[in-house]
Amino acid sequence: MKSISSFSKTIIGFISIILFLTFSSCTRGGSNPFAKDDGEVKENIENLMGLAVGMTKGQVFDLSGIANYVEGYDWGSVWFYKIRKGGNEGTLANKDIEQRYMPVVFDNTDRVMGYGRKFYDQTLSDLGSGQF
Repeated sequence: MKSISSFSKTIIGFISIILFLTFSSCTRGGSNPFAKDDGEVKENIENLMGLAVGMTKGQVFDLSGIANYVEGYDWGSVWFYKIRKGGNEGTLANKDIEQRYMPVVFDNTDRVMGYGRKFYDQTLSDLGSGQF
């Protein structure tokens, strides 16, 4: 039986390291794919400072980009943008969503009715939370 040469051992070790690094980078430890990295939070906050009631969805998209997550209702929709660092682990059902994301509330004509957690909560209370 032939023994493995040191060159072969080196190649096998190198391939093992490459495979380990490749597969370990594929998973992010259960991170939330919808949560933006913490580095983008500052940019979100700056962009959202330009929000105004009456803006269209297109204008909000041009201002702030893709929302982290969206809810749809029979009276309109809500886009949520991350405004606080952390919370990249777990699911969107987590309670810190209320503190880490800012809702932008649109009516059924796709115009901003208002924004912020208090406005969102009041809208759900007034118009209902029947999602579609």
